[in-house]
Amino acid sequence: MENSFFNSVEIVKVLNHWKKHLLIVGLISFALSAFISSPLVIKPKFKSSAIIYPSNLIAFSNESTTEQMLQITQSTDIRDWIIKNFHLYKHYGIDTLKNKHHESEIFRMYDDNVSIRQTEYESMEITVFDTDPVIASQMVDSIIHYFDVKSRQLQASKSKEVMIIAKNQLDQKQAEMDSIERRMENLRKEYGLLDYKEQSKEATKAYLRAMGTNGSAERASKQILDALKEKGGEFNAMNEHLWRIRGSYNDLKGVYENAKRDVYKQLTYANVVTRPEVADQKSYPIRWLIVAISVGSSLFLAFLIILIFQSKKHLSR
Repeated sequence: MENSFFNSVEIVKVLNHWKKHLLIVGLISFALSAFISSPLVIKPKFKSSAIIYPSNLIAFSNESTTEQMLQITQSTDIRDWIIKNFHLYKHYGIDTLKNKHHESEIFRMYDDNVSIRQTEYESMEITVFDTDPVIASQMVDSIIHYFDVKSRQLQASKSKEVMIIAKNQLDQKQAEMDSIERRMENLRKEYGLLDYKEQSKEATKAYLRAMGTNGSAERASKQILDALKEKGGEFNAMNEHLWRIRGSYNDLKGVYENAKRDVYKQLTYANVVTRPEVADQKSYPIRWLIVAISVGSSLFLAFLIILIFQSKKHLSR
């Protein structure tokens, strides 16, 4: 090991011999990385974020409400609303006329600057980076707002379907009740039927009392009994059927009113725990980190090249 080129003594000698060159490499790397990471080349970006919890969401499947919230906020509708309302094509400097892939470009830049993720506490974090701190904060606020709008639209559309179905069934039940009531009204007028059970009981008693008198009371009682015999069964069946239909109608009316209330109610679907703020200092790029990595990488690479050069020179001797 003592005769090895790569022992520590030789490394120190190499460093001492080439220190001026390494210093020049370090200075050049420092200057270039400082320039590249400056606002002249890389525009500084500001960060704004919010943490929200879901509320009032109706589950459409086995996914949790937080997962449902994540799916909605990552939807193309919300992305397109943000792009349109914040004029991101112009803001990101994308020419829609010259760049035939402008849609792919805007979607890529949106994904680079907007992060939506689920936290370990079943909440959701929305983070936006932008060169304008005010726009970054406003975009986070708008994503939350459009999440409410999209959630309301989804639930209203489902409730509207239920409302339409319930309304159609209500109309059918109403028409059926009207038809039965008209028929029962005709039976009341033509045959004097009012209550099958009570009339049967009272007419039988009156007929038995008046039997043998050969008077008007007997004839009237017999007339009612004949009417009950002829149409009483139909009248009683229709009355019971009408009672059942009214029960179904009332149940459907409750479903219809609940669905209608869901269609027109104005709820919020996000509980904002941490509201987005306008940042007062940039979050990207981290200049000292870029400079440190660049200088360190340059010096390491230069040192390797020197070692290889010295090794070849040593072997040639």
